[in-house]
Amino acid sequence: MSREGLEGIIPGPAILMVAMLLYISGFFLDASGMPPPYGFLNGNMVVHFSSFPGFREQFIDYLGATAFWIFISNITQVLVFIFTLATTIQVLKVIVLSGALLHNLVYMWGFRGFLIYGGTVHLHLEVMGCLFSLQAARVFIGSILESISRGSAEPLIGAIKERLLFLIALITIIFAMAAIIEVFWSTWWVYIFTERQVSWTYFHSHVASVEL
Repeated sequence: MSREGLEGIIPGPAILMVAMLLYISGFFLDASGMPPPYGFLNGNMVVHFSSFPGFREQFIDYLGATAFWIFISNITQVLVFIFTLATTIQVLKVIVLSGALLHNLVYMWGFRGFLIYGGTVHLHLEVMGCLFSLQAARVFIGSILESISRGSAEPLIGAIKERLLFLIALITIIFAMAAIIEVFWSTWWVYIFTERQVSWTYFHSHVASVEL
């Protein structure tokens, strides 16, 4: 891949600056007493356990299906954002939430809050995916404007082939990984730090539902 192609894929300084400002704004938003909804991320969940229902029912029909629909929801919002900007708030809110969560966890749990925050790997992946989504939207809209300016579809076609397809594939992989990790890791990680210690095997083989 050419240097120009890489520059069109890696988020530039302007995008990183915007992301940093959003992250800091989330930190101070929570500090000011206006926290966004965290769901299970700060331990706000009630877990119900049951006897082991069977491998397929638990790990495919329940947990696997949950991860799948989280992925579908997230990737749909991101693709709509890239091509229409209609879900801008939902995409940017992920970065704000990440900053706000850091303050919330440290305020509530002290040093343990850093451990909880560091271990919620899916959120860090989602922030990364949103950064690449911002770059993808920039590439798409920029190529459209350039095509209009030139009166030719060549810039748009070139951008799609050289950068946009790669970015969308990368974003899809990131959000797929995030959905799997959210279900199969992060819920357990938050639970053992905020509720009680249980093994990963017990948690995922016996969890029947999680109320937020």
